[in-house]
Amino acid sequence: MLARALFRADGSRHLGTGHIMRCIGFAQGLSKVGVKPVFVVKNFEQEITKLIQHYGYEVETIHQNSSSTEDASLTLKFAARHNANMIVTDLSYRDTMANMDEYNKYLQTLKATHKFLVTIDGLCKIRFPSDIVIDPYYRTENINYESYGYTKFLLGPAYFIFRQEFIEAAKVSRQIKKDAKNILVTMGGSDPLNVTLKAAKALSKLNKNSINLRVVTGACFSYPVKQELKRTLKGFTGNCELILRSNKMAELMLWSDLAITAGGLTKYETAATGTPSIVISQTDREAEMTKQFERTGATIHLGLISEVYEEDIVEAIEKLLKDYVLRTEMSRRGKNLVDGKGVERIISEIPQELLS
Repeated sequence: MLARALFRADGSRHLGTGHIMRCIGFAQGLSKVGVKPVFVVKNFEQEITKLIQHYGYEVETIHQNSSSTEDASLTLKFAARHNANMIVTDLSYRDTMANMDEYNKYLQTLKATHKFLVTIDGLCKIRFPSDIVIDPYYRTENINYESYGYTKFLLGPAYFIFRQEFIEAAKVSRQIKKDAKNILVTMGGSDPLNVTLKAAKALSKLNKNSINLRVVTGACFSYPVKQELKRTLKGFTGNCELILRSNKMAELMLWSDLAITAGGLTKYETAATGTPSIVISQTDREAEMTKQFERTGATIHLGLISEVYEEDIVEAIEKLLKDYVLRTEMSRRGKNLVDGKGVERIISEIPQELLS
């Protein structure tokens, strides 16, 4: 019988899709070593279920208003139904942080069944009952986590989880062009604050016919936002393409000379592909983490969306397009930060009996 792993993660227009996509990357790695993944998500958005199924994984759903206790009970029920001997949780978002005690109790309930528990997290404010805790962000290597003594902590960008397309892209030797013309705008799976639209409006003010622009919308972008983007991009003077979802994000990043992104997990993907990037954060937490990440030299952080004007975006783009030396250094530093081998390293820390 195949070994099985159950992934418990959520995604929506409000939460974004970063947790889901990260778990898909982990699932792809487990699939390669013979483990069958299954996902459990709250039914916030039908698009999330479709997204996971697109990658070939089975999805179980629980009601979006389920309490933490109900959530844990149903998660364990699905784990039993699918004979999963390992549970992976990726639930460190705003709602979780609002009640740390509840989150801790939730993890303890899952671990009490003696399942092997892997937790992907970045909160570092609770005593983890998990067997493995992954905190893959920049400058987390020296954090002193509380645990029960048996927990293994995998900390820092060496354990960053990428989907297979980015693992392959990370192997590419990136050549930075002196004549930069290709710009990519991608804010991830959702964009509740319309950062994409602000970036598009700024780009329409670029008076350069030579620019090639590709703007990508994610799975949870609303229809009105897509329509507004179409109207805005009609004013762009160069070559322009609006891509309504893409399954080739790594390829698009390798195509681009410069990417404009939000402050979530995408900045690590631009780093892995050696793509110089400009980041606009959507939340205070994103801004805080991106401010730290900017120290790697792989990106330029413009700040929080509410404090960034279209003129700031235009100025940053024009400056970076002209600065070949800076773009070359940003690309080098990004690729030095993450090598695409995080999933491989994580799987090597999981007991072999759980993988066969």
